Amino acid sequence: MGMKDILASAIENVPGVKLAGVVGTDGLGVEMLLNDVDANFSKDVAEVELGGLAAAAAGAASRLKAGQVRDVAVETDNATYLASQIIPGYFAVLAVNGGGNLGRARFALKQLVVKLQDTL
Repeated sequence: MGMKDILASAIENVPGVKLAGVVGTDGLGVEMLLNDVDANFSKDVAEVELGGLAAAAAGAASRLKAGQVRDVAVETDNATYLASQIIPGYFAVLAVNGGGNLGRARFALKQLVVKLQDTL
């Protein structure tokens, strides 16, 4: 199963998921699929900003001597963004709208990570 298929399965199986992707801490997106997003939503901006968020979290953990960042969650007015490290430098991300099931999304994210570890 390819990366796109793995990400598509998360979108299909978790109600409320707006975005599923893989980003690098270098700020570049590896792959990202969108689902029912606002017309003003930019995939390019999402890739850069979510990669930057993962990089900032990893940098802060390093400076704090706290070890590797495993998970990041950011809750906004419109969505909750969840990121989980696949391998150092790469994170799987899901964006869940306000009505989505966060517990189910977190479980799906963990499954994504396991599947994507073989792909990267």
